Amino acid sequence: MSKTINILIAIDTDRVKSQYSKGSTDPNNPTGIAHDLGYLVATGTKINSGQGTGDLSITALVGDTLRAFATSGSDNFEDAVLLYGLPRFSGDQVTSDFQYQNFTKSTVIPNSPTQPLPAKIADEDFWFYQASIIKKGTEGYGVRFGLYTRDQNTGQPVLYGYYWWDPQITVAG
Repeated sequence: MSKTINILIAIDTDRVKSQYSKGSTDPNNPTGIAHDLGYLVATGTKINSGQGTGDLSITALVGDTLRAFATSGSDNFEDAVLLYGLPRFSGDQVTSDFQYQNFTKSTVIPNSPTQPLPAKIADEDFWFYQASIIKKGTEGYGVRFGLYTRDQNTGQPVLYGYYWWDPQITVAG
């Protein structure tokens, strides 16, 4: 039976900002960042190695679904990360091309600003990139993301720059 594997991409936005003063303003030509500024965390599968690093090795079978989504270290509260592409750039083609997916689904939220329980049910938008596992191997991805910071005067998110990061995923079945 096929399974869904979720991969959370966490970007250390504080370190990105301190090491790269401003990113590219062109989403087609993002600024590359160091390999140790992002982390992969997977659920829904056996982790062989690399949990919490930029090089993840998982056990998956052909036909399994891979979902990838991203966040900042503050859960997009202060700095926000908006994933906008996962093109393959090296290695075996382990997955089909990633496609953007967006769904509205019921979820639980805190009951009130002062009391989280009992939970309240509400609709929320969920979005991610999704691909199918098509074979074993190791594939390098170009994680493309926009980094947004809060404007000091308005509190609104503003683009800090477009970046890309180079993790790899190894699939063993």
